[in-house]
Amino acid sequence: MQGNLDIMIKTLMRVSFAAALMFAATVAKADSVGSQGFADLGSPSVSPGADINNATQFTIGSLITNSNSLGVFAGISTQSFGSVTFDTTNPTSLSFGNATFGTFSSTSITQTSNTAGSVSFNILGNFVGGSYTGTLTPNPAPASFTISFTQTPAGTGAISDSSSLSIPPVASSVPEPSSIMLVGLGVVSMGVVARRKKAAVVA
Repeated sequence: MQGNLDIMIKTLMRVSFAAALMFAATVAKADSVGSQGFADLGSPSVSPGADINNATQFTIGSLITNSNSLGVFAGISTQSFGSVTFDTTNPTSLSFGNATFGTFSSTSITQTSNTAGSVSFNILGNFVGGSYTGTLTPNPAPASFTISFTQTPAGTGAISDSSSLSIPPVASSVPEPSSIMLVGLGVVSMGVVARRKKAAVVA
């Protein structure tokens, strides 16, 4: 019995270590990293209606980069993209960019919060580098565009928004399968060790 427990513990530790190495190798492949903040110099709007909490179509009045830039975007001059619209019922409806900055195209749109006068989205997609950001690794690179809209007073007032683009994508609220596996293996390992200690005390 004790021999079997030792074998199980060693096997679990080896599998956990191998899974951790695989996860690290996957992360290491995403060489291109960067983030860029945006401001809206226009008048954002929504439809149908005027309430951001019930709308499905969102329009950024005049999307422009701000000074919050890191990685592949660090030091880029101000870039203006004009009016940008996306529809929450169409996962590929958001696209913006230019030859200097590069281009982001959405593949999924997820609402992450919705409270009176405030709504936020995590929009996943791909970013193709421009003349400033260069050829990315990989190219296109997985990226996310996070945006929050506020309305004061809620439902009827003026709308504002703030957003940022991240490479690789910002962490989702849903854990990655590899993370779940590592946590699961850790829990199983702790359970086996605890059981082994209990058995040793009883003996």
